[in-house]
Amino acid sequence: MSRFSFAVALLCAATASAVSAQPTMRAHWLPAPITLDGKLDEPVWRQAAPATGFVQRVPANGEKASQRSDVWVAYDADALYVGVRNFDTAPDSIAQQLGRRDADDIYSDWFFLGLDSYGDRRTAFVFGVNPRGVLRDVYLFNDTEADDSWDAVWNVAARVDSAGWTAEFRIPLSQLRYDVNGAVGAVRPWGVNFSREIARLGEESLWSPAPANAPGFVSRFGTLTGLDSLRPPSRTEFIPYVRAQVETQPPAGRNRFTPGQALAGAVGGDLRVKLPQSLTLTATLNPDFGQVEADPAVVNLTAFEVFFPERRPFFLENADGFAFGDTRTSNSNDPPSFFYSRRIGRAPQRRPSGDDIVAVGINAQTPIAGAFKLSGTTPSGWQIGVLNATTPHEHAEVLRSNGRVTREGVEPLSNYHVSRLRRLLNGGNTGVGAFLSDTRRVLDDSLLAARVASSATVAGVDWEHAWRNRTYTISGVLSYSQVRGSTAVLQRLQRANYRSFQRPDAAHLTFDPSRTALGGHYAALSLAKTAGDRVLGSVTYEETSPGFEVNDLGFQVRSDFRTVSTALQYRNPFINRWSRAWSLGTFSTFADNFGGDQVEQRYALFGEVTLLNFWELSLRNSVSPQTLSDRLLRGGPLAVRPRSLDQGFELTTDSRKPIILSLELGRSTDVAGRRQVSVETEIDWRPLPQLRLRLGPEYSTARAVDQYVQRALDPRAAATFGARYVFANVQQREARLNTRLDWTFSPWLSLQLFLQPFASAGQFSRFKEFTTPRAFRFAEYGVDAGEVTTVSGGQRIDPDGAGPSPAFIVPTQDFTVRALRGNAVLRWEYQPGSALFFVWSQQREVELEVANFGVANQVGRAFADPGRHVFLIKYSKWIGR
Repeated sequence: MSRFSFAVALLCAATASAVSAQPTMRAHWLPAPITLDGKLDEPVWRQAAPATGFVQRVPANGEKASQRSDVWVAYDADALYVGVRNFDTAPDSIAQQLGRRDADDIYSDWFFLGLDSYGDRRTAFVFGVNPRGVLRDVYLFNDTEADDSWDAVWNVAARVDSAGWTAEFRIPLSQLRYDVNGAVGAVRPWGVNFSREIARLGEESLWSPAPANAPGFVSRFGTLTGLDSLRPPSRTEFIPYVRAQVETQPPAGRNRFTPGQALAGAVGGDLRVKLPQSLTLTATLNPDFGQVEADPAVVNLTAFEVFFPERRPFFLENADGFAFGDTRTSNSNDPPSFFYSRRIGRAPQRRPSGDDIVAVGINAQTPIAGAFKLSGTTPSGWQIGVLNATTPHEHAEVLRSNGRVTREGVEPLSNYHVSRLRRLLNGGNTGVGAFLSDTRRVLDDSLLAARVASSATVAGVDWEHAWRNRTYTISGVLSYSQVRGSTAVLQRLQRANYRSFQRPDAAHLTFDPSRTALGGHYAALSLAKTAGDRVLGSVTYEETSPGFEVNDLGFQVRSDFRTVSTALQYRNPFINRWSRAWSLGTFSTFADNFGGDQVEQRYALFGEVTLLNFWELSLRNSVSPQTLSDRLLRGGPLAVRPRSLDQGFELTTDSRKPIILSLELGRSTDVAGRRQVSVETEIDWRPLPQLRLRLGPEYSTARAVDQYVQRALDPRAAATFGARYVFANVQQREARLNTRLDWTFSPWLSLQLFLQPFASAGQFSRFKEFTTPRAFRFAEYGVDAGEVTTVSGGQRIDPDGAGPSPAFIVPTQDFTVRALRGNAVLRWEYQPGSALFFVWSQQREVELEVANFGVANQVGRAFADPGRHVFLIKYSKWIGR
């Protein structure tokens, strides 16, 4: 159960008969500055009438809060101040664990204030603090959506005393967006709300009630008056940085271009400018993300790209403002992500190749020369988001066997652009929007022109309408994409496994080797019941045409399918005799490709409950009847997808305790013999308020009977359209140990350690070929057909023995991969908005062409493998007021 009442209220909106009268409070002008110490001894806190009378949201919805809270608001020319007195009859039981900024999973009491400084009843800035002074902030938009990656520059002081605990906030006006009436005075009253969480009781209460059975959240804020002396905010902030680092390489990673040790440095910065109409321009020059945690190691045996989440602060901030393509639904079927910011600054898309290459010097990531974002909501209600970024032409240095050194292009000069526009109408019940993404590349290099598209554009519109107090919603999306490039690029896109234009039995698809452009569409329509005490549900239709493509600036793993998805949920969000909350639900999914072949059918049941002792349990069970598969043969004819079963169980113990245990079990099988079992556990230990240790061992074992290996052309394989599709059985085991140590010395100084050893092993056996389209039949080499001979580097397969078909080689497929990812980050925010980082990161990885199923032992051996180390110091300074 979330401990962030604002976010929880967003997700748990439900039906109510009518919105109750919203409270009003007055902000007071400060004649003298406030000392930010949490003592509440300034006259303004004693003379003004406080906001009080909080109302529970959980566990006793609508009841008076169990503990009293008093809140005052004041302001001067530069900042808004909020004083808080949280009374507590058991002050020695106040939960007050330390954590890094924005820690949302620590056991602690919290106090939050939300400011709708636009006065639009749709957006708000939320600031929170716990009794130890840990800061949290989040940006709310569209009334019920949250962006918790938003970080403002502000300060707060908190202290615990015999009566409970207190807090004093100072929020610079420059961090808010509002309009003034000429030179002074707010154009309209602000919305305001306060929330308090008492961890030991599992209680959440608000000053302006937002009941658990009521839709909307920001629209339920109270009103803040008295802002007639408000001044315009400061317009400009600048955050320059300087970085120095040393990088060491293991012996195997060194060459003529990559020394064993290298020194490097960088300078850059961010600029934020407040513009008219409540818009903000954020620009970054040579951004640096050296303190960002590395991606985990994975072994991918599929034909599809692995999705890794964005971690870079510049792209995380206001990321939801660029979101497009989702409808209001409880069940969708792998819709594309229209904006995947990790495409900007990605690893170079081309790597030099050739038998005569001795050494290559290439950057792991493409640098970002510069980027800017324009975002905000205008007084007339237009929500605007614009992002533009440029990456330079990148080269690799190549040493050939004849001693010659050349420079080859590996990534072209590229410009990435995203625009998002949205307008809310009808009191926020109706919304219409538009989206545009555009990628342009300078391809004066023939090698790059054969590898990447010259341009890629996606445009779309979306809409949403809610009625009956936002209980019911209909929403839709319609978009079109076009990619242009050389014939080599378009051939690759046509053959991509999520498209497979070359499928020999697909009458609705045509592979055109001369094509230089590709276009397609994506559309979705959802009807949903998104609020209500008990019953929620949705029905969604989606279609992605075969030519739709967004992967230049988005993320997509499916095309050529039409889907109908349904969801029905019955829930009880209120405390009762045996639980704090529970729900049951069912999902169903049906999908055909554009040729009318049914390629997916799935029925699922799930249940989840939070018990009175705060333990959480969930169960899921999914059945997929037999259908066809147009992806198993990776461009070959249709095959049968066997009936399968997927099951899962999750358990988490009481999150209020010093030791929290969690367990997740997964099991997946099908009637053909596939089996996968996974176990994930975590021990979350908090021995001291400032110390937290998490250990998360994971183990999985899998057996597949339909692992694709390769295709061998053979005109005599008439049944499979002139090609032999080679498969194998594969046994795979994986293990990893996720380790995190958080030591928070103060709300401004913290040390975070992350370590993840990983091992995976796979053994391939019983090589065979697919024999019958629209079936699931194979002929095993050496048993049912042909001969198999072990040779150096793999297996020699003669598919028909003494027959005329040519033999071919299957390279060695067995593998063992062990890796270690780790970093340590010491972060000191020496003043609000300004920070000093000390970072150590390491990456180790070894690959072997043999299956070693002692993966637990391999995880331990990863610590002894040679690795790449980076030691980094980064200093940044916030300049503003």
